[in-house]
Amino acid sequence: MKRTILALDVYDFKKAQDLVEKTSQYIDLYKVGPILFLQSGREIIKMLKDNGKEIFLDLKFHDIPATVKRSVESARDLGVFSLTVHSIGGEEMLKSASSVENRPKIWAVTVLTSQITTAEEVLRRAKLTKSCGIDGVIASPLEIPIIKKGCGSNFDVVTPGIRPVKIEDDQKRVATPESAVKAGADFIVIGRPIIESPNPAEAAKNIYEAVEKL
Repeated sequence: MKRTILALDVYDFKKAQDLVEKTSQYIDLYKVGPILFLQSGREIIKMLKDNGKEIFLDLKFHDIPATVKRSVESARDLGVFSLTVHSIGGEEMLKSASSVENRPKIWAVTVLTSQITTAEEVLRRAKLTKSCGIDGVIASPLEIPIIKKGCGSNFDVVTPGIRPVKIEDDQKRVATPESAVKAGADFIVIGRPIIESPNPAEAAKNIYEAVEKL
């Protein structure tokens, strides 16, 4: 599977469908967050699956253990590839999520990319999630090396905040696609540089060529 995840952070189904059609050659996995999921629900999941694509359902589950477990079961039944939970939900919640049979990959959010915290705290949360059976974490590109060192190479690190060039925005901890992959990222999440490009297909192609050869 290709490393790049395209974040479909758009407000309507038709825009998402257009982006998938334009970038399909270069992207295997698409992120569906709460805005699009609440707007289009099963329709967006079906469209992606009909196009032979995998879904990263980024709803960041954080609730009592029983509710999170049922949420993971529901996501499994939708046929998604992966989903997110919040690491701050604690040990019992994380273990409950990971206990679901035949479940999707589960990636735990360490901290949001609009927040700033210490590398030690990110590593502490990553180690907790691994001990609870979670498959990996969502983390800043800046923390990839310490997470891989502390949790092992088989523990997934998925990095948002990826920008082909430095721009001003609300994500404080960013990196280029190449630097994130070289640091050890298993997947990189890219949104605006593709979806706001006048030529999304060309933007996706450029990122694909930059990272898949590494």
